Amino acid sequence: MIVVRILDEGQFALADGLRGDLETRDARLLTALEEDSTDAYDAELEQLLGFVRTKGTELALDVITPSEFVLPNREWSMASVRDFLGDRPA
Repeated sequence: MIVVRILDEGQFALADGLRGDLETRDARLLTALEEDSTDAYDAELEQLLGFVRTKGTELALDVITPSEFVLPNREWSMASVRDFLGDRPA
């Protein structure tokens, strides 16, 4: 089981077999962030969050477990993510 946290939303459990898809989608989001492409970031984040929400099972709010992936929610801008990560574009 893979546990993914969407900040300000909750945790989702995904089957181990989805790890490759999840990692690929996460890498595309990071690439958009590194390239400072707002359009790509918005599109990739939307796709990644949709994937987690549709393929995963939301965990009860009173269940706290370590998360392998931590994602921003849709309301987080690229600047907010950079501040959270302590990262700035070159």
